[in-house]
Amino acid sequence: MMLAPLRQQRVARGLCKLLQRRWVFERRYRQKEEMDTKNLPFLVHRTPSGNLPVYVEPTQKGEKFTRIRRVYGDAEHLAREVGRLCDASARVGRGSRKSVDVLGVHEKKIKEWLHHLGL
Repeated sequence: MMLAPLRQQRVARGLCKLLQRRWVFERRYRQKEEMDTKNLPFLVHRTPSGNLPVYVEPTQKGEKFTRIRRVYGDAEHLAREVGRLCDASARVGRGSRKSVDVLGVHEKKIKEWLHHLGL
């Protein structure tokens, strides 16, 4: 009888942490106002909370890769540039929405580079 309320508390705590984490804004990568991005062949749109959509995700083999989501424009060009930046192989992700996948953990490096470009 006591297991059900304890489980509900754990689920509630997990949901609270999830909701709190979603709306955390990384001020370090705040979008620059005066930057002109019209000459770039690609765009990376920010999330609703204003963050850059760069995530580290696990593979089924236990390795990790970095994914850039919300890519518009020439995703192949972005994959080449990110691959050159990280010294790793990068490819355009499969699926209906464009994304770029890079093997390894390169989240900080990619976010700094995108911020430098003005995205």
